[in-house]
Amino acid sequence: MAFPYLAVFGVLFLVYMGYSFWTRLDPRYPIGAGLVLLVATALTEALGASPAAATLAEYVFVLLTGGVVLMLLDRVRTASGPMPTGDQSREASGVPEEQPPHPTDEGQGPPEHPLDHLKEQPVPPVDAAGGHDDQDEQSGHPES
Repeated sequence: MAFPYLAVFGVLFLVYMGYSFWTRLDPRYPIGAGLVLLVATALTEALGASPAAATLAEYVFVLLTGGVVLMLLDRVRTASGPMPTGDQSREASGVPEEQPPHPTDEGQGPPEHPLDHLKEQPVPPVDAAGGHDDQDEQSGHPES
């Protein structure tokens, strides 16, 4: 009886998925690992080791499936709203936060952008290159 490597990998990966979800790791890590392993699978198949490539393909499937599940869980978590932190719990208790005044509230306008007054300043047309180059181009003299 052979050792169940795929089952052990699956259990360890489920533990990783729980840890990743709990600590909010990037859910793209398993997908990246799956893609790297997919390239290794293709190289293994190209070298003629079909049984090893089939085994690696099973690991690729587990990694990519787990990565998609983690991305879906992350999407659901962000859609339901972030977990309350210290600032949000203060808002829920009714204690107002002190915010710096907005520039428009102080009587100042928004900061000026360099392109705001573009129409007010005429832009001079660009003059063509000097006429001395035209003669060389028309006569067909090669430049040295």
